[in-house]
Amino acid sequence: MKSLLFVIALLFSVGLFAQDSTDTTVKAPVIITKLPIQKTATLKGVTIKFVSVVSDSRCPKNVNCIWAGEVVLLVDVQHGGNKAEAKTITIGFKRNPTGQETDIIFKDESLTIQAMNVSPYPEYGVEVNASDYVLLLDVEAY
Repeated sequence: MKSLLFVIALLFSVGLFAQDSTDTTVKAPVIITKLPIQKTATLKGVTIKFVSVVSDSRCPKNVNCIWAGEVVLLVDVQHGGNKAEAKTITIGFKRNPTGQETDIIFKDESLTIQAMNVSPYPEYGVEVNASDYVLLLDVEAY
């Protein structure tokens, strides 16, 4: 009987030590920000203006395409007291020939702002007004 109690106590104590560690790091939550075309947003000291959609070759809904396509945007980025820098952002094609990410708008040691998506998504036979475009931004602070 004593040996049975000892085995049960041993199994119970082993189960307690098998729990996950409390020394885990929790990643900061992802913040999604909507930025309409021709509007400006200031995120953690970085000012971004969604200037225009250069091209939108994404495959429309309900159409079979050989290539999924991409959307190319022009944004102005200003950080600190620096002059605004015009950047071309491509969503849908992840790397250019040099290996750099094509959808990163701003990155430093404490902040990354990445273009996630552009809406509305094209539909076959439906014309999209330039004023309807909205850029979705992923903001990660470290």
